[in-house]
Amino acid sequence: MSDLDLYSLWDQVMQKTKTKMPQQMWDSLVVNSLMPYSMTSTILTLFVMDPSKLKYIQTPLVHNQIVEAAKSLLPTLQIIDYLTDTATADTSSLETIHTSPSDIPPMPPIDMPSIEDTTMESSPSPIIPPPWDAEEYDEVLPEGVSRPSYDSPVIIQRNTSPSQGIQKPVPTDLFASKTTSPIPPAPTVQRDMRSSSKSHLNRAFTFDNYIESNSNRVAFSAAKAVAENPGLRYNPLYIHGQSGLGKTHLMHAIGNEILVNNPSAKIMSITSEDFMNSFIESLRTKTPDQFRRNFRDIDVLIIDDVQFLEEKNKKTTQEEFFNTFNHLLSHNKAVILSSDKPPKDYKEMEERLITRFNSGLTVEIEAPNPEMIEAIIHEEIDHRRSEYPTLYVPKEVVHLFAQYFNKRNIRELKGAFETLITQAAITNRLETIDVEFTNKAIKDFIIHTEKIVLSIKYIQEFVANYFKIKLEHLISQKRNKQYAHPRQIAMYLARELINESYPQISFAFGKKDHTTALHAYEKISREMEKDQDLRYTIESIREELEEAK
Repeated sequence: MSDLDLYSLWDQVMQKTKTKMPQQMWDSLVVNSLMPYSMTSTILTLFVMDPSKLKYIQTPLVHNQIVEAAKSLLPTLQIIDYLTDTATADTSSLETIHTSPSDIPPMPPIDMPSIEDTTMESSPSPIIPPPWDAEEYDEVLPEGVSRPSYDSPVIIQRNTSPSQGIQKPVPTDLFASKTTSPIPPAPTVQRDMRSSSKSHLNRAFTFDNYIESNSNRVAFSAAKAVAENPGLRYNPLYIHGQSGLGKTHLMHAIGNEILVNNPSAKIMSITSEDFMNSFIESLRTKTPDQFRRNFRDIDVLIIDDVQFLEEKNKKTTQEEFFNTFNHLLSHNKAVILSSDKPPKDYKEMEERLITRFNSGLTVEIEAPNPEMIEAIIHEEIDHRRSEYPTLYVPKEVVHLFAQYFNKRNIRELKGAFETLITQAAITNRLETIDVEFTNKAIKDFIIHTEKIVLSIKYIQEFVANYFKIKLEHLISQKRNKQYAHPRQIAMYLARELINESYPQISFAFGKKDHTTALHAYEKISREMEKDQDLRYTIESIREELEEAK
């Protein structure tokens, strides 16, 4: 699970199912009808772009192949939900997988048009007979379904004026919206990608769920300014940083916010690799004019990973990108770019492109600090409690993640946390996750260092060694002063140094009542005000523990 996000999982599911069913059936009911919507360790939700196809998708021939492919990649998967209207997502009104194939009536032949250009009227394609046995599959898929051709990158276009000669549009609420007022229907979303997941704004990526900290505050502020005044503020906006730090999230948040403010905005979100592939395909098919129309008749261009344009053998692509870039900037259209390095570090990029990159605002997203990591983990905990209400992650485990993933990749951090939660769920440890269990669960993510992870257990061991008593006596029920006093000091330090809860501290010392730890903390605090020797002892222990971190 840690190696798979929602989109990479769906890409692999499509590859696996492609070989298990007739090509035209796969084209019509999988690649051109389904989009990944959300994923947990047990539930995969898919968005059905044409609700009329849901009953055919739910037949065993299609649904069972999707389940088999998904479970081979995500063994913990239990349910696949089909969502036909994103507006019902918050109320859990999901179309589910329980449909009997016998309930599906035969469907008349459909002629699906080829999508050439969002600005041009589509013309109907000739009816093509299905390449599988019609008698065997006529109850599953309508006869004569032809595959749409995808020759252009995605244009997310929302117009208030009616469109002619197009397919049924993607639901208007497919993208995030913060308003309850109805949004006019959108024309066809055009795709030339093998997977639609590479082509759409991810509606889950918003400013509201983006974790802001010192490491990304400048980039976050700039992104919000661009979303409020696209094409007028910081144009182009160039965001750079290591992989997995949230650049894509921030760019998609800009796009989603623009659509909230202006539902008719035309936004293209694409990777530099898909830009290159689309350009090469236009040369092969001798349709460069169409390519240019698709990339220039838009309001916002979002391109991820522009560093992949930097190669000597891509000069022609760089030139086309430069022309597109220039056209959009000269017409006050917003351009948002991301890369793993700043413009000054390019060696094989055309100088005029580098100059354009630097003509707006260049911002860096730095690796997360402990403060940001803890905020991310707390958000993940809150999110997972909807699935696991009894989930409890103690503060020392949160601190553990902050130390292990300081200045590291956020994607790795989330992968490690997902691994922890999955293993805890499997082993019934959701309520008793501790440092020892966490270390075992995420051992493959840990980069070993000499630093000590401060935990209740480590504080207990340190205090026992400091006062030269056995650990078993420190955490026992013995009330002798030689054990009780160090025990109270250890409880005090657990509260002071790692801010652990009183119930958790009491539990770690074998006490059932949280008032034991509370009493120890208050008692030591009072005594330190009167006893200088005690205060010196505790400060000495505290300094040594802090240095060990």
